[in-house]
Amino acid sequence: MAFNIEDDAYDKLKGYLDAVNKVLGNSDEAKETLNDIEARMAELFVPVTREGQTSISASDVDDLIKILGEPEVYAPEGSEEAKVKEETRGKKEPFVAPVIKKLHRDPYSRVLGGVCSGLGAYFRVDPIVFRLLFILGLFYGISIIPYIILWIIMPKAVTIEQRNQMYGGEPPFSRTKAGPATYSAATSGTNRVLRIIAICIGIVIVVVSFFILIGLTLAILFSSSAVGLIPEAAYFRDLFGMLIADGQLNLISLGLLLTIGIPVLMLLYLGLHLIFQFRSGGKIIGTLSLLFWLAGLGILIFGMAATGLDFRHKETVEDLFFPEPIDGDTLYLRAGEGYYEGYKEYIHFNNIKARLENDEVVLYGRPRIVVVEHAGNFSVTVEKTAYGATIEKAQKNASMLNYSLIQDDSSLQLDKVFTIPKDSKIRDQKVVVRIRLAEGMVVDIDPSLSKFIRWSVN
Repeated sequence: MAFNIEDDAYDKLKGYLDAVNKVLGNSDEAKETLNDIEARMAELFVPVTREGQTSISASDVDDLIKILGEPEVYAPEGSEEAKVKEETRGKKEPFVAPVIKKLHRDPYSRVLGGVCSGLGAYFRVDPIVFRLLFILGLFYGISIIPYIILWIIMPKAVTIEQRNQMYGGEPPFSRTKAGPATYSAATSGTNRVLRIIAICIGIVIVVVSFFILIGLTLAILFSSSAVGLIPEAAYFRDLFGMLIADGQLNLISLGLLLTIGIPVLMLLYLGLHLIFQFRSGGKIIGTLSLLFWLAGLGILIFGMAATGLDFRHKETVEDLFFPEPIDGDTLYLRAGEGYYEGYKEYIHFNNIKARLENDEVVLYGRPRIVVVEHAGNFSVTVEKTAYGATIEKAQKNASMLNYSLIQDDSSLQLDKVFTIPKDSKIRDQKVVVRIRLAEGMVVDIDPSLSKFIRWSVN
Protein backbone atom coordinates (compact mmCIF):
# COMPACT_ATOMS: atom_id res chain seq x y z
CA MET A 1 0.00 0.00 0.00
CA ALA A 2 1.50 3.36 -1.05
CA PHE A 3 1.08 6.74 0.68
CA ASN A 4 2.11 10.28 -0.18
CA ILE A 5 4.27 11.60 2.63
CA GLU A 6 5.91 14.96 3.22
CA ASP A 7 9.73 15.13 3.36
CA ASP A 8 10.06 15.96 7.05
CA ALA A 9 7.44 13.34 7.91
CA TYR A 10 9.36 10.78 5.86
CA ASP A 11 12.63 11.56 7.65
CA LYS A 12 10.95 11.27 11.06
CA LEU A 13 9.21 8.01 10.14
CA LYS A 14 12.39 6.52 8.67
CA GLY A 15 14.34 7.45 11.80
CA TYR A 16 11.68 5.80 13.96
CA LEU A 17 11.72 2.58 11.92
CA ASP A 18 15.53 2.49 11.90
CA ALA A 19 15.54 2.87 15.70
CA VAL A 20 12.98 0.08 16.09
CA ASN A 21 14.97 -2.13 13.71
CA LYS A 22 18.13 -1.47 15.73
CA VAL A 23 16.36 -2.41 18.97
CA LEU A 24 14.81 -5.57 17.56
CA GLY A 25 17.96 -6.95 15.93
CA ASN A 26 18.27 -9.15 12.86
CA SER A 27 16.49 -12.34 13.90
CA ASP A 28 13.57 -13.83 11.99
CA GLU A 29 11.28 -12.99 14.89
CA ALA A 30 12.51 -9.38 14.78
CA LYS A 31 11.75 -9.13 11.05
CA GLU A 32 8.27 -10.52 11.62
CA THR A 33 7.63 -8.00 14.41
CA LEU A 34 8.86 -5.15 12.19
CA ASN A 35 6.46 -6.25 9.44
CA ASP A 36 3.64 -6.19 12.00
CA ILE A 37 4.58 -2.66 13.01
CA GLU A 38 4.61 -1.50 9.39
CA ALA A 39 1.22 -3.12 8.80
CA ARG A 40 -0.09 -1.34 11.90
CA MET A 41 1.22 1.96 10.53
CA ALA A 42 -0.59 1.40 7.26
CA GLU A 43 -3.84 0.69 9.09
CA LEU A 44 -3.48 3.95 11.03
CA PHE A 45 -2.56 6.00 7.96
CA VAL A 46 -5.37 4.72 5.70
CA PRO A 47 -8.26 6.57 7.43
CA VAL A 48 -6.30 9.82 7.44
CA THR A 49 -5.45 9.75 3.73
CA ARG A 50 -9.00 8.76 2.76
CA GLU A 51 -10.46 11.88 4.32
CA GLY A 52 -9.20 14.14 1.56
CA GLN A 53 -5.72 14.71 3.02
CA THR A 54 -3.26 14.58 0.13
CA SER A 55 -0.19 13.50 2.12
CA ILE A 56 0.94 12.36 5.56
CA SER A 57 2.36 15.18 7.68
CA ALA A 58 4.93 15.24 10.47
CA SER A 59 2.15 15.71 13.05
CA ASP A 60 0.55 12.50 11.77
CA VAL A 61 3.81 10.68 12.37
CA ASP A 62 4.02 12.15 15.89
CA ASP A 63 0.51 10.89 16.62
CA LEU A 64 1.46 7.48 15.26
CA ILE A 65 4.53 7.24 17.48
CA LYS A 66 2.41 8.11 20.53
CA ILE A 67 0.20 5.14 19.75
CA LEU A 68 2.91 2.63 18.80
CA GLY A 69 5.31 3.66 21.54
CA GLU A 70 8.97 4.56 21.56
CA PRO A 71 11.43 2.09 19.97
CA GLU A 72 12.62 0.85 23.41
CA VAL A 73 9.25 -0.80 24.14
CA TYR A 74 10.03 -3.36 21.42
CA ALA A 75 13.33 -4.46 22.93
CA PRO A 76 13.45 -8.27 23.31
CA GLU A 77 13.91 -9.65 26.82
CA GLY A 78 17.56 -10.07 27.76
CA SER A 79 18.83 -7.55 25.21
CA GLU A 80 21.08 -4.60 26.13
CA GLU A 81 18.23 -2.17 25.48
CA ALA A 82 15.95 -4.15 27.80
CA LYS A 83 18.64 -4.14 30.54
CA VAL A 84 19.11 -0.38 30.20
CA LYS A 85 15.35 0.07 30.40
CA GLU A 86 15.23 -2.12 33.52
CA GLU A 87 18.07 -0.17 35.15
CA THR A 88 16.39 3.13 34.50
CA ARG A 89 13.04 1.89 35.83
CA GLY A 90 12.07 3.89 38.86
CA LYS A 91 13.83 7.00 37.69
CA LYS A 92 11.69 10.00 36.91
CA GLU A 93 10.29 9.56 33.45
CA PRO A 94 8.49 12.18 31.40
CA PHE A 95 4.79 12.30 32.16
CA VAL A 96 2.67 10.77 29.46
CA ALA A 97 -0.98 11.76 29.64
CA PRO A 98 -3.36 8.80 29.46
CA VAL A 99 -5.59 8.53 26.44
CA ILE A 100 -9.09 9.64 27.31
CA LYS A 101 -11.80 7.84 25.40
CA LYS A 102 -14.01 10.27 23.49
CA LEU A 103 -17.00 9.95 21.19
CA HIS A 104 -16.06 10.56 17.57
CA ARG A 105 -17.71 9.83 14.26
CA ASP A 106 -15.77 7.26 12.29
CA PRO A 107 -15.54 8.53 8.70
CA TYR A 108 -13.53 5.53 7.55
CA SER A 109 -16.29 2.91 8.03
CA ARG A 110 -19.33 5.14 7.75
CA VAL A 111 -22.58 4.55 5.90
CA LEU A 112 -23.96 8.07 6.34
CA GLY A 113 -22.22 10.23 8.90
CA GLY A 114 -20.16 7.64 10.78
CA VAL A 115 -22.30 7.89 13.95
CA CYS A 116 -23.01 4.18 14.31
CA SER A 117 -19.41 3.17 13.58
CA GLY A 118 -18.21 5.78 16.10
CA LEU A 119 -20.57 4.42 18.77
CA GLY A 120 -19.37 0.91 17.97
CA ALA A 121 -15.74 1.97 18.47
CA TYR A 122 -16.53 3.77 21.74
CA PHE A 123 -18.50 0.92 23.30
CA ARG A 124 -16.37 -1.84 21.74
CA VAL A 125 -19.42 -3.26 19.95
CA ASP A 126 -19.82 -4.16 16.30
CA PRO A 127 -21.33 -1.12 14.49
CA ILE A 128 -23.92 -3.44 12.93
CA VAL A 129 -25.69 -3.52 16.31
CA PHE A 130 -26.20 0.26 16.27
CA ARG A 131 -27.15 0.26 12.59
CA LEU A 132 -29.82 -2.36 13.22
CA LEU A 133 -31.14 -0.33 16.16
CA PHE A 134 -31.20 2.78 13.97
CA ILE A 135 -33.13 1.01 11.21
CA LEU A 136 -35.57 -0.46 13.72
CA GLY A 137 -36.11 3.02 15.17
CA LEU A 138 -36.90 4.39 11.72
CA PHE A 139 -40.08 2.32 11.61
CA TYR A 140 -41.20 3.99 14.85
CA GLY A 141 -39.93 7.45 13.91
CA ILE A 142 -37.63 7.70 16.95
CA SER A 143 -34.14 7.45 15.48
CA ILE A 144 -33.85 10.26 12.94
CA ILE A 145 -33.67 13.17 15.41
CA PRO A 146 -31.16 11.45 17.79
CA TYR A 147 -29.01 10.51 14.79
CA ILE A 148 -28.96 14.10 13.49
CA ILE A 149 -28.12 15.41 16.99
CA LEU A 150 -25.26 12.92 17.38
CA TRP A 151 -24.04 13.77 13.87
CA ILE A 152 -23.84 17.43 14.91
CA ILE A 153 -22.26 17.04 18.37
CA MET A 154 -19.85 14.19 17.63
CA PRO A 155 -16.62 15.44 16.01
CA LYS A 156 -15.17 13.47 13.13
CA ALA A 157 -12.11 11.35 13.90
CA VAL A 158 -9.76 12.61 11.20
CA THR A 159 -6.32 12.57 12.79
CA ILE A 160 -4.56 9.53 14.16
CA GLU A 161 -4.77 10.96 17.68
CA GLN A 162 -8.53 11.42 17.37
CA ARG A 163 -8.93 7.86 16.17
CA ASN A 164 -6.86 6.70 19.13
CA GLN A 165 -9.19 8.65 21.44
CA MET A 166 -12.17 7.09 19.70
CA TYR A 167 -10.94 3.66 20.78
CA GLY A 168 -9.70 4.90 24.15
CA GLY A 169 -6.11 4.00 23.33
CA GLU A 170 -7.14 0.41 22.65
CA PRO A 171 -7.14 -0.31 18.91
CA PRO A 172 -9.65 -2.82 17.64
CA PHE A 173 -6.86 -5.35 17.07
CA SER A 174 -4.13 -6.80 19.23
CA ARG A 175 -0.45 -5.93 18.69
CA THR A 176 1.87 -8.85 19.14
CA LYS A 177 5.62 -9.00 18.79
CA ALA A 178 5.51 -12.30 17.01
CA GLY A 179 2.68 -12.75 14.63
CA PRO A 180 0.49 -10.51 12.52
CA ALA A 181 -1.79 -7.84 13.92
CA THR A 182 -5.20 -9.43 14.23
CA TYR A 183 -8.63 -8.23 15.13
CA SER A 184 -9.89 -9.07 18.60
CA ALA A 185 -11.89 -12.23 17.95
CA ALA A 186 -13.49 -12.80 21.34
CA THR A 187 -16.86 -12.04 19.86
CA SER A 188 -16.23 -13.33 16.35
CA GLY A 189 -19.00 -15.92 16.65
CA THR A 190 -21.46 -13.27 17.80
CA ASN A 191 -20.37 -10.99 14.97
CA ARG A 192 -21.01 -13.74 12.42
CA VAL A 193 -24.52 -14.21 13.79
CA LEU A 194 -25.07 -10.45 13.69
CA ARG A 195 -23.79 -10.38 10.12
CA ILE A 196 -26.31 -13.03 9.06
CA ILE A 197 -29.10 -11.15 10.86
CA ALA A 198 -27.96 -7.92 9.17
CA ILE A 199 -28.13 -9.54 5.72
CA CYS A 200 -31.64 -10.90 6.37
CA ILE A 201 -32.85 -7.53 7.65
CA GLY A 202 -31.16 -5.81 4.72
CA ILE A 203 -33.05 -8.02 2.25
CA VAL A 204 -36.37 -7.26 3.96
CA ILE A 205 -35.59 -3.53 4.01
CA VAL A 206 -34.63 -3.49 0.33
CA VAL A 207 -37.80 -5.32 -0.75
CA VAL A 208 -40.15 -3.27 1.43
CA SER A 209 -38.57 0.11 0.62
CA PHE A 210 -38.53 -0.71 -3.11
CA PHE A 211 -42.27 -1.41 -3.21
CA ILE A 212 -42.97 1.64 -1.04
CA LEU A 213 -41.09 3.82 -3.51
CA ILE A 214 -42.94 2.32 -6.48
CA GLY A 215 -46.31 2.73 -4.79
CA LEU A 216 -45.53 6.25 -3.61
CA THR A 217 -44.40 7.38 -7.05
CA LEU A 218 -47.37 5.86 -8.82
CA ALA A 219 -49.89 7.13 -6.27
CA ILE A 220 -48.62 10.71 -6.21
CA LEU A 221 -47.41 11.34 -9.74
CA PHE A 222 -49.05 8.68 -11.92
CA SER A 223 -52.21 7.66 -10.10
CA SER A 224 -53.98 6.45 -13.26
CA SER A 225 -51.07 4.09 -13.99
CA ALA A 226 -51.23 2.57 -10.52
CA VAL A 227 -54.62 0.91 -10.92
CA GLY A 228 -53.17 -2.43 -11.99
CA LEU A 229 -50.71 -2.62 -9.10
CA ILE A 230 -52.55 -0.81 -6.30
CA PRO A 231 -56.27 -0.31 -7.01
CA GLU A 232 -56.74 2.25 -4.24
CA ALA A 233 -53.84 4.34 -5.54
CA ALA A 234 -55.98 5.48 -8.48
CA TYR A 235 -58.20 7.43 -6.08
CA PHE A 236 -55.50 8.84 -3.86
CA ARG A 237 -54.71 11.79 -6.11
CA ASP A 238 -58.44 12.57 -6.51
CA LEU A 239 -58.93 12.58 -2.74
CA PHE A 240 -55.80 14.63 -2.30
CA GLY A 241 -56.99 17.17 -4.86
CA MET A 242 -60.28 17.62 -2.98
CA LEU A 243 -58.36 18.75 0.09
CA ILE A 244 -55.58 20.84 -1.44
CA ALA A 245 -56.08 24.44 -2.58
CA ASP A 246 -56.40 25.15 -6.30
CA GLY A 247 -53.03 25.31 -8.06
CA GLN A 248 -51.14 23.63 -5.19
CA LEU A 249 -51.72 19.97 -5.99
CA ASN A 250 -48.60 19.38 -8.12
CA LEU A 251 -46.43 21.42 -5.77
CA ILE A 252 -47.55 19.56 -2.65
CA SER A 253 -47.29 16.23 -4.51
CA LEU A 254 -43.62 16.99 -5.25
CA GLY A 255 -43.06 18.02 -1.63
CA LEU A 256 -44.63 14.81 -0.36
CA LEU A 257 -42.60 12.72 -2.79
CA LEU A 258 -39.35 14.27 -1.55
CA THR A 259 -40.26 14.38 2.14
CA ILE A 260 -41.39 10.75 2.26
CA GLY A 261 -39.34 9.36 -0.61
CA ILE A 262 -35.90 10.53 0.56
CA PRO A 263 -36.06 8.66 3.93
CA VAL A 264 -37.33 5.57 2.08
CA LEU A 265 -34.44 5.88 -0.39
CA MET A 266 -32.03 6.08 2.53
CA LEU A 267 -33.62 2.92 3.94
CA LEU A 268 -33.04 1.24 0.59
CA TYR A 269 -29.42 2.42 0.63
CA LEU A 270 -28.91 1.15 4.20
CA GLY A 271 -30.46 -2.19 3.28
CA LEU A 272 -28.09 -2.58 0.33
CA HIS A 273 -25.16 -1.64 2.56
CA LEU A 274 -26.15 -4.24 5.16
CA ILE A 275 -26.23 -6.89 2.43
CA PHE A 276 -23.12 -6.04 0.40
CA GLN A 277 -20.97 -4.03 2.89
CA PHE A 278 -19.76 -1.80 0.05
CA ARG A 279 -17.61 1.27 0.56
CA SER A 280 -20.15 4.04 1.12
CA GLY A 281 -20.01 7.61 -0.14
CA GLY A 282 -21.70 8.73 3.05
CA LYS A 283 -20.68 12.39 2.97
CA ILE A 284 -22.00 13.08 -0.52
CA ILE A 285 -25.10 10.90 -0.21
CA GLY A 286 -25.94 12.20 3.26
CA THR A 287 -25.53 15.85 2.25
CA LEU A 288 -27.55 15.52 -0.96
CA SER A 289 -30.29 13.56 0.81
CA LEU A 290 -30.55 16.18 3.53
CA LEU A 291 -30.70 19.01 0.98
CA PHE A 292 -33.41 17.30 -1.08
CA TRP A 293 -35.38 16.41 2.05
CA LEU A 294 -35.21 20.00 3.32
CA ALA A 295 -36.26 21.25 -0.13
CA GLY A 296 -39.21 18.87 -0.12
CA LEU A 297 -40.14 19.92 3.39
CA GLY A 298 -40.02 23.58 2.35
CA ILE A 299 -42.18 22.93 -0.70
CA LEU A 300 -44.65 20.99 1.43
CA ILE A 301 -44.86 23.71 4.07
CA PHE A 302 -45.41 26.39 1.41
CA GLY A 303 -48.18 24.38 -0.28
CA MET A 304 -49.89 23.52 3.00
CA ALA A 305 -49.73 27.16 4.08
CA ALA A 306 -51.48 28.13 0.86
CA THR A 307 -54.12 25.48 1.55
CA GLY A 308 -54.47 26.78 5.10
CA LEU A 309 -55.58 30.12 3.71
CA ASP A 310 -58.71 28.36 2.43
CA PHE A 311 -59.77 27.98 6.07
CA ARG A 312 -59.64 31.66 7.01
CA HIS A 313 -63.38 32.33 6.92
CA LYS A 314 -66.30 30.30 8.22
CA GLU A 315 -69.81 31.05 6.97
CA THR A 316 -73.27 29.53 7.46
CA VAL A 317 -76.05 29.55 4.86
CA GLU A 318 -79.64 28.82 5.95
CA ASP A 319 -82.23 27.08 3.77
CA LEU A 320 -85.75 27.63 5.12
CA PHE A 321 -88.29 24.86 4.67
CA PHE A 322 -91.93 25.75 5.26
CA PRO A 323 -93.75 22.52 6.14
CA GLU A 324 -97.43 21.93 5.56
CA PRO A 325 -99.67 21.70 8.65
CA ILE A 326 -99.83 18.15 9.96
CA ASP A 327 -102.86 16.08 10.98
CA GLY A 328 -102.82 15.68 14.74
CA ASP A 329 -100.07 16.55 17.17
CA THR A 330 -97.50 13.89 16.27
CA LEU A 331 -94.66 14.48 13.83
CA TYR A 332 -93.05 11.30 12.52
CA LEU A 333 -89.33 11.60 11.78
CA ARG A 334 -88.28 8.93 9.30
CA ALA A 335 -84.96 8.12 7.66
CA GLY A 336 -84.52 8.86 3.98
CA GLU A 337 -82.75 6.53 1.56
CA GLY A 338 -79.59 8.59 1.25
CA TYR A 339 -77.29 6.57 3.48
CA TYR A 340 -74.05 4.70 2.86
CA GLU A 341 -73.78 2.29 5.76
CA GLY A 342 -71.49 -0.61 4.89
CA TYR A 343 -69.55 1.18 2.13
CA LYS A 344 -65.79 1.14 2.38
CA GLU A 345 -64.61 4.49 3.67
CA TYR A 346 -61.14 5.58 2.62
CA ILE A 347 -60.60 8.78 4.56
CA HIS A 348 -62.05 10.68 7.48
CA PHE A 349 -61.57 14.40 7.65
CA ASN A 350 -63.32 15.56 10.80
CA ASN A 351 -66.99 15.17 9.82
CA ILE A 352 -66.29 14.35 6.15
CA LYS A 353 -65.90 10.82 4.82
CA ALA A 354 -65.10 9.40 1.40
CA ARG A 355 -66.37 6.30 -0.35
CA LEU A 356 -66.26 4.78 -3.83
CA GLU A 357 -69.35 4.66 -6.02
CA ASN A 358 -69.10 3.54 -9.65
CA ASP A 359 -65.31 4.01 -9.52
CA GLU A 360 -65.72 7.62 -8.42
CA VAL A 361 -64.93 9.25 -5.11
CA VAL A 362 -68.00 10.53 -3.25
CA LEU A 363 -67.66 12.82 -0.24
CA TYR A 364 -70.35 12.92 2.40
CA GLY A 365 -70.99 13.75 6.04
CA ARG A 366 -73.58 13.06 8.71
CA PRO A 367 -75.91 15.89 9.69
CA ARG A 368 -76.88 16.91 13.18
CA ILE A 369 -80.64 17.07 13.77
CA VAL A 370 -81.77 19.43 16.52
CA VAL A 371 -85.37 19.22 17.77
CA VAL A 372 -86.42 22.46 19.49
CA GLU A 373 -89.47 22.12 21.74
CA HIS A 374 -91.95 24.90 22.55
CA ALA A 375 -90.71 26.99 19.64
CA GLY A 376 -94.06 28.61 18.81
CA ASN A 377 -94.52 27.88 15.11
CA PHE A 378 -93.68 24.61 13.34
CA SER A 379 -90.72 25.19 11.00
CA VAL A 380 -87.60 23.49 9.63
CA THR A 381 -84.27 25.14 8.87
CA VAL A 382 -81.25 23.52 7.19
CA GLU A 383 -78.05 25.30 8.28
CA LYS A 384 -75.04 24.62 6.02
CA THR A 385 -71.58 25.64 7.21
CA ALA A 386 -68.21 25.65 5.41
CA TYR A 387 -64.82 27.41 5.30
CA GLY A 388 -63.32 29.42 2.47
CA ALA A 389 -60.47 31.76 1.58
CA THR A 390 -62.95 34.64 1.46
CA ILE A 391 -66.41 35.19 2.87
CA GLU A 392 -67.90 34.75 -0.61
CA LYS A 393 -66.06 31.46 -1.18
CA ALA A 394 -67.07 30.17 2.24
CA GLN A 395 -70.71 30.99 1.49
CA LYS A 396 -70.42 29.32 -1.91
CA ASN A 397 -68.87 26.17 -0.39
CA ALA A 398 -71.71 26.01 2.12
CA SER A 399 -74.52 26.63 -0.36
CA MET A 400 -73.27 23.84 -2.66
CA LEU A 401 -73.93 21.12 -0.05
CA ASN A 402 -76.69 18.69 -1.00
CA TYR A 403 -79.19 17.61 1.65
CA SER A 404 -82.71 16.27 1.14
CA LEU A 405 -85.81 16.31 3.37
CA ILE A 406 -89.33 15.45 2.24
CA GLN A 407 -92.65 15.96 4.02
CA ASP A 408 -95.44 13.44 3.52
CA ASP A 409 -98.37 14.64 5.60
CA SER A 410 -97.31 14.02 9.22
CA SER A 411 -94.08 12.30 8.22
CA LEU A 412 -90.79 14.12 7.65
CA GLN A 413 -88.16 12.09 5.83
CA LEU A 414 -84.62 13.16 6.68
CA ASP A 415 -81.49 11.94 4.91
CA LYS A 416 -78.79 10.51 7.14
CA VAL A 417 -76.06 12.11 5.05
CA PHE A 418 -75.31 15.27 3.12
CA THR A 419 -73.08 15.14 0.06
CA ILE A 420 -70.41 17.43 -1.31
CA PRO A 421 -70.40 18.12 -5.08
CA LYS A 422 -67.64 16.50 -7.10
CA ASP A 423 -66.03 19.81 -8.08
CA SER A 424 -65.92 21.10 -4.47
CA LYS A 425 -63.12 20.99 -1.92
CA ILE A 426 -63.18 19.51 1.57
CA ARG A 427 -63.61 22.55 3.78
CA ASP A 428 -64.93 21.07 7.04
CA GLN A 429 -68.53 21.25 5.84
CA LYS A 430 -71.34 20.65 8.32
CA VAL A 431 -75.15 20.49 8.16
CA VAL A 432 -77.52 21.13 11.05
CA VAL A 433 -81.24 20.44 10.59
CA ARG A 434 -83.18 22.48 13.13
CA ILE A 435 -86.82 21.34 13.64
CA ARG A 436 -88.90 23.75 15.71
CA LEU A 437 -92.03 22.24 17.26
CA ALA A 438 -95.17 24.18 17.99
CA GLU A 439 -96.76 24.02 21.43
CA GLY A 440 -98.34 20.63 22.07
CA MET A 441 -96.48 18.84 19.26
CA VAL A 442 -94.69 15.55 19.94
CA VAL A 443 -92.34 13.53 17.75
CA ASP A 444 -92.05 9.87 16.91
CA ILE A 445 -88.44 9.19 15.92
CA ASP A 446 -87.23 6.36 13.70
CA PRO A 447 -84.70 4.31 15.79
CA SER A 448 -82.12 4.63 12.98
CA LEU A 449 -82.19 8.43 13.45
CA SER A 450 -81.70 8.36 17.22
CA LYS A 451 -77.93 8.92 17.09
CA PHE A 452 -78.43 12.03 14.96
CA ILE A 453 -80.96 13.72 17.25
CA ARG A 454 -80.17 16.47 19.74
CA TRP A 455 -82.83 18.10 21.94
CA SER A 456 -83.24 21.73 22.78
CA VAL A 457 -85.83 23.94 24.45
CA ASN A 458 -86.70 27.36 23.09
